[in-house]
Amino acid sequence: MKKLIFFTIFSFLRAQGEVQALSPRVGTEIDVHENRFYRIFPGEKGFVSAQILTAGPNEFRVKIIKETHGQRVQKTSTFTLRKFIELQTHVNGQPELTKEALNELYKGMHFLQAAKIVTEIPKPQFVKIKHSGSKKLKGTLLSFENEILQVQTPTSVEWVPLDRMEEISYRMTTGDYLFLKPYIFAISAALGFGIGQVYNSQRKPETDIKWYNRFYGTIIGLIFSGELFDAVSTLLTPKETFILAEEEYERLRTQ
Repeated sequence: MKKLIFFTIFSFLRAQGEVQALSPRVGTEIDVHENRFYRIFPGEKGFVSAQILTAGPNEFRVKIIKETHGQRVQKTSTFTLRKFIELQTHVNGQPELTKEALNELYKGMHFLQAAKIVTEIPKPQFVKIKHSGSKKLKGTLLSFENEILQVQTPTSVEWVPLDRMEEISYRMTTGDYLFLKPYIFAISAALGFGIGQVYNSQRKPETDIKWYNRFYGTIIGLIFSGELFDAVSTLLTPKETFILAEEEYERLRTQ
């Protein structure tokens, strides 16, 4: 009897701290790709890896390695056997992680390339931004330096840190609408001529002044025709939206 008790205690002590495989799909160490695919610990920002160890009867301890501000830190927490089984069932109930599935997963993870995406936006460019807890901002993106976006709004200049960005929408190109340019120039010139004619009808100047006003209106119309063409091209070009925060990506993914 004493030998049996000793063997039981010895087995329990040896089992404590032993690494447990949550599922054959992830093994004894859960890496960042497996965590993103199976969503085992979806709320852990900066997740690098995790291991689950036995901590006692019906109790487990998870060690999560995270990267925060360029440094790796370890977070430890405990959970019950019931929670372990829930996570195990959650993983086993999903498809196996393959290279094709991983490539498909990363297609929508723009937050992994947030700095690159914002850097490559043609500037100045009209953008729509969601940041700092779903706050919305519309304006012209003037610059992006030291991971801070400078945005000109109708009333002020706003600075938005990249790490507070959740979503950005903009037009990646102005589209191939050069065939519209002659028509827009003609319409703009006609509008300028028409404005000059309206001015003449109100003032009733001499004949030479009338033609001067018409000519002046046409020139003004042609001057603004370039801006009009840019505006039309921008409006006709499809808009792209990029999710730049992992939390926002997870929220949309679970909807």
